[in-house]
Amino acid sequence: MFIGTHALLPVAIALGIDNVRIALGRDEGFPAWAIPAIGLAGALPDLCTPHLSLDARYTSWSHTMLFAACLLPVLAGLATFFPKGTRGLVTASAWLAVILHLASDAVAGGICWLRPWRDDVLGTYYIHPNYWPASDAVFVLLTWGLLIVRRLLRGRAADLPARRAAT
Repeated sequence: MFIGTHALLPVAIALGIDNVRIALGRDEGFPAWAIPAIGLAGALPDLCTPHLSLDARYTSWSHTMLFAACLLPVLAGLATFFPKGTRGLVTASAWLAVILHLASDAVAGGICWLRPWRDDVLGTYYIHPNYWPASDAVFVLLTWGLLIVRRLLRGRAADLPARRAAT
């Protein structure tokens, strides 16, 4: 799949979670800059070893579970730049974004997920490359829509105390 899907799939999930929290009258779960950091983490395997062919993905060290395992403590260290109560959430969300990247590549051609120990390919073309541009477009529109909903929910939440005081 293309990098837009890899970056925006976890962003859409995080925005959806935050929108539900705001709609229920709670504070946002993700601190400032966590959503872009999650998107960056989702794109990270392709940014570390860009590939233009399926063979290049099969030999990519960043499309393996070893990469994901080694990345976890790095993400935990980077999460120290976020507020104390949210570091675990940011670490887990960024790591899950990487896992979602690997999973989406597994259903879009496959990955050699156990490299360097084994060259077995996990997955195949369940999602044909012809559909990859549409996937990117869907996630761009979905993320844009969720950001609009978030802004509307924040405005409604800000107006709620004023409406309560007026009654």
